[in-house]
Amino acid sequence: MIQIKTFSPKSHKIKALIYWPSGAGKTVLWWSAENVIFASSEDWLLPLADQKIPFVKIETLPQLKQLRDFLKNEEHEFETLVIDSITDINERIKKSIEEKNWKSMELSMWAELTEKIKWVLSDIKDLDMHIIIIAQEKFEKDWDQIKKIIPSLNWKLSTDICYLMDIVWYIFIDSDWERKLITSPNEKFLSKDRTKRIWNNTELNFKKWVQLVSEMHNDEEEVLYTIMTDTEKNLIERKANFKELKKLIEWSKTIDELIKNFKEIWTWKVTPEDLKKLIKIKDELKETLDPKKTEDVK
Repeated sequence: MIQIKTFSPKSHKIKALIYWPSGAGKTVLWWSAENVIFASSEDWLLPLADQKIPFVKIETLPQLKQLRDFLKNEEHEFETLVIDSITDINERIKKSIEEKNWKSMELSMWAELTEKIKWVLSDIKDLDMHIIIIAQEKFEKDWDQIKKIIPSLNWKLSTDICYLMDIVWYIFIDSDWERKLITSPNEKFLSKDRTKRIWNNTELNFKKWVQLVSEMHNDEEEVLYTIMTDTEKNLIERKANFKELKKLIEWSKTIDELIKNFKEIWTWKVTPEDLKKLIKIKDELKETLDPKKTEDVK
C-alpha cells in the first residue's frame, strides 16, 4: 500500500551524523534527547553510568541488524536511537571479518564491509524515530597537508553516509576552550543541514533541534489518495468481515441463533487466524446457552 499525501515536517524524525574529536562534549547532546536507546560498546557509556540509560552492546553486524528489526517491528517506548560510535562499531565488524577469513583486510573484504554497513545504516535511517549517529574525526591529507576533516569510516562510506542524513555537523574545542559547531557547507569540514533551521543554533540541545524542525510547518500530513494491491484490498475486506462476524456470534441469544450465525462464517471470507478466534468465541459462548442443544453447534 502506498499513499499520496501532503508533506509536513511536524512529525519528521531527525537523522543526524555528528563527528568530533574526543572530549568535544557529546554527553551534552545525549542528555538532551528523549527516550534514548544506545547502540554502543560499554566503554563509551562510562560518562552516563549513573543515568540508567538502556543500551545494546554491538560487536557484530548481525547484532546491529537485530536491533534494527526490533525497533522497526516491535512495540517499544524509545524515541531516539544513538549509535556511538559508528567508527568503533565499524572497527569491531572489520575485526570480525578478518577473524572469519583468517587474514588481514584485502580489497574484496573492504568492499564487503562497506556495503554491509551502508545497507544496514540505510535501513536504520528509515526507522520511525530520531537517529543520532556519532563518529570520530578523520583527516584527508594531500602531500602531507590536511585537506579535509571527515567522519572516520572506511573508504567512501565516510562521505556516502552523509547522503542519508538530514544533519552532518562537526564539533570541536577551539584554542580558547570554547565549543564550536561547523554546520554549513565548508571547504575544510564535511557538514550540512538539510533542514536549514538548525545551523544557526549552536546549542547542543537535540530536543531544541526537534522543536525547530517541527515548527517549520504546523499542519498535519494529509492523505490525498491510497493505492492498494488486490491482495491488500482482500486482506482489509477479510479483517472487516471478522469484526462483523464476531458481533454476530456474540449477540446470539439461543443455540438455534448461534448455529445460524456461526454458519455465516463459511460464506464470508476471513483469515485463518481470525477463523480460529471465531471458533474459540463460539465454543465459549455455547457453554453459556442451552446445554441440551450444544451438540448441534459444530
